[in-house]
Amino acid sequence: MSGEVIVSLGLEDVKWAMESARISIEKWSVREGYYDNRFASHLKGKLGELAVEKFLLEKGFELDSHFRFPERENLCDIVVKIRKYTNVRRLEIKTWSASYWKDLGRCVSVAQYPDLIKKADLILWCTVDLLEIQELLKIPTPVSASLMGWSVISEISRSPIKSTGTGGMRKVKNHQLAETDLHPIQTFLQDGMKPAK
Repeated sequence: MSGEVIVSLGLEDVKWAMESARISIEKWSVREGYYDNRFASHLKGKLGELAVEKFLLEKGFELDSHFRFPERENLCDIVVKIRKYTNVRRLEIKTWSASYWKDLGRCVSVAQYPDLIKKADLILWCTVDLLEIQELLKIPTPVSASLMGWSVISEISRSPIKSTGTGGMRKVKNHQLAETDLHPIQTFLQDGMKPAK
């Protein structure tokens, strides 16, 4: 998809994401989630959240970054404050490996959707192109994340439901948007940030 925005994450960001992913995987090891509980999945998620946070902070927005606090995992990932707190945008960040984006990206679990629509207004879709996780664990290095587009949460329910997963992956029943269904990331700051009526 053309028009994505690339955000560079430094070594300290990557180290924070790795530690945060470890905390998250420990928490979810004793609870059932919507997808497989793997370190790589948690790490990708944290890197995507950091990339969106960095992008919005550089644009001058005030944020509540709930993803930074394990005890807030039941809330949306980021709240953007519009005109202080007279209006807000509740964001959920969804991140995939770049290599899986074409076939498996842009998905929301059918089971997750009812919870998601209660806690978020918009989804920002990201990809990361990571080295082998084992290599990254040995020698953390800076990475880049691509902001691929955004969606209004209610648009998810209009997307087709598919059983997704390749190879030995567990098949998950997902709403999956086409790439052409996403709003370009360049329109996010204008259209996505309009106050709710």
